[in-house]
This record gives sequence, structure tokens and C-alpha cells, in this order.
Amino acid sequence: MTDISFARSRSSPILSVHKELDAEFFIWNQMLTSKSYGNGVSCEHLAIRQSAGLTDMSGIKKIWVGGLAAQEVLDFVITKDCSKIHPGSAAYAALLDENGCLVDDVIVFHLTPQEREIYDASWLICFGAGFGVNYFAKSLQGNQVTAKSDDNIACLMLQGPDAEKLLGSAGLASSCAELKRFEHGLFSIHESEVMIARTSYSGEDGFEIFAGPEDAKKIWEILVALGAMPVGFDAIDIARIEAGLLFFGKDMTGAETPMELGLDFIVDFSKRNFRGKAALQKKAQKPRFKTVGLALDGVAPFFGRASVWMDGVSAGSVSSYAVSDWLGKTVAIAQIKPELAINGREIYIFDDGSFANEGRKGVVCPRQFYTNA
Repeated sequence: MTDISFARSRSSPILSVHKELDAEFFIWNQMLTSKSYGNGVSCEHLAIRQSAGLTDMSGIKKIWVGGLAAQEVLDFVITKDCSKIHPGSAAYAALLDENGCLVDDVIVFHLTPQEREIYDASWLICFGAGFGVNYFAKSLQGNQVTAKSDDNIACLMLQGPDAEKLLGSAGLASSCAELKRFEHGLFSIHESEVMIARTSYSGEDGFEIFAGPEDAKKIWEILVALGAMPVGFDAIDIARIEAGLLFFGKDMTGAETPMELGLDFIVDFSKRNFRGKAALQKKAQKPRFKTVGLALDGVAPFFGRASVWMDGVSAGSVSSYAVSDWLGKTVAIAQIKPELAINGREIYIFDDGSFANEGRKGVVCPRQFYTNA
């Protein structure tokens, strides 16, 4: 059985919960997704950094994969070596096109025997907002692989320094503290059987809870009652930029190589083959730009597309930025010419949406501004 199509208009299994909380919405990955709640973006962001924030990440595209050729097909599709992803662990990886450009980023979960029995699959792939599902579909034809998309299962992301403690207080039948980063397993929360992974998207420790609609609603209510704050994507965006994490549609567009994005660590060239490998090997030696961090003077937003200049010469452009009250500065992710990507180098940012003639001063730096994971 192979059905990996997703509806053009998708809906979170717990959409009613967000509506009851008067969430502000936007469309992400074809799904109505919470931008923020009534507490304000700054308050939600501080919850991630100081206690615990709870986010509905159901907008990721989830596909369960099984069959005799499942691992072989996955090995061709993703840039990580599947033989090194052991049951009960997961890996962050990329999908490339034939030209070696990154068309999606994914987290690939190798299921345990107990998880396989429940989900009738041996792997779970969670796709971002790129074009990965289409490229994955190309590789299924003629192979002994079963694949099924699943928008019926919710993904709740709990992150922050209190995340582990809150889960421990939520009535887990066994402790999630046994999980290391990028490990997962089956747990029971108030008699609800769920899969929990120790993964997050903020630079903080965190967990993702995969649960059916009714169980997800119940778990959301339990965690909020214990002190987790509902957090929308506006606050998540600030946190992920502080952590130097990339977002498809802003920092990644499908036209960049992993090396240009600073994601070489998710490419395993020792693998015999994967889609785009030969093209990537040629391009890896001559990146067109480098993705870097920028620390900017002032705590103020941009109002248009921002360009990066050095010594009066155009050096690149900003792809994402955040006004970080937590760090006390404005931080950005930018793509600049490789020869200019030197930490500590002075830059000026010119905001196309501002009438000011003077630019904002800053410096090139590593893009991981903060992590406590």
C-alpha cells in the first residue's frame, strides 16, 4: 500500500484546541497553524527559554514507511546512512535533487520492534515545508515499499528547561529521562499510548509527542494545566534563529547545496550512492555563498528585504532575523560571499523598507547565538 498524498488544505487534529484559545493563525505547509496566543510573542518566547513552551507541530508531513526495500530506498533518498540509524534513534538529514541542491530537510526515525507493531511500519519520516515528498514518491515506484501519509496523528512539541520535569509530572508510566537526544520510544500518559522523541527546534532540551487526535487533546490540556505555555510559530521563529536553525522557505529555497547552507554535517559521502551525490561532490568545492550569523547593533525590526554590505560593496542578503529581547540584540542568518565570511568582520545592513540612508552596523559570527540543548 502506497499513499503519500496530502490534501491541499490540511488541518491539525487538535485545531479546535487552538480556536478555543483564540489563537492567531497563518498557513504553514498547507495547514492552518498557530502564530501566537493571547499572552504575546515575547511571553511565549520567554516560556521556551525559562520554563516550558508547548507547540502544535502537526504541520510537518509525516509518512510511515515499511516493506522489504524500505531501508534501501531511504538510503538513496536521504543524505545520511540509514545503517547508522539504529532502532530507537533518529537522524536529521536532507533530500537532494539531481543537481545536488537541498529540496527538503527531514527527521528520520528508525522504529523499535514495539513501535513497528503499533504503527505497522519500520520507519517514520517527518518532512519540512520543502519538496521532499515529491522526490520521495519518485523513488517508491517499482520497489517493495509501503508508505502512508498520516495527518491523523498530532505532533506536540514541548521544549524548555522544565520540559523533562513537566513530562515526568504528566503521569508517564516510565521516565522519558532515559531518552538521549534524538532517541525515541513508546510511553503511556494517563493510559494514552504515544511515541515520544527527544527532539526540539529551539536550542533547548525538548520532546515531540506523537499521538492520535483525542489523546493529543488530552495530553495538551494536561501539560498546560501543569504549567506549559501554548507557544505559536512567531515565538518559535525567534528561538530557532537564536539557535541558528534554518527554516525552509526563508533560509532554504531548494536552490542551495548543503555546503552553502552550512549543513555539510548531515551529508555522508561514504555512502555508496544517494540522489544528487555526484553533482554535489562537484559543487561542494566551489560554494557560491556561505550561510552565517550576524550580530547587529540595536534592538529593532527590519521593514523590508535587507542586504549585507562590506566596505561599500554588496556582500549578500539576510534570509532570517529576530529581535531578541532574551539576548538583548538583533540577530540574523545571512548568505554572503564565501571569501567575506570571516567571523568578526564588520558589516552594514541596509533595509529596503526603510528610508534611512545609514545602515545598521554589525559583525559576522557563528550562527548559533544560543543553545542549552
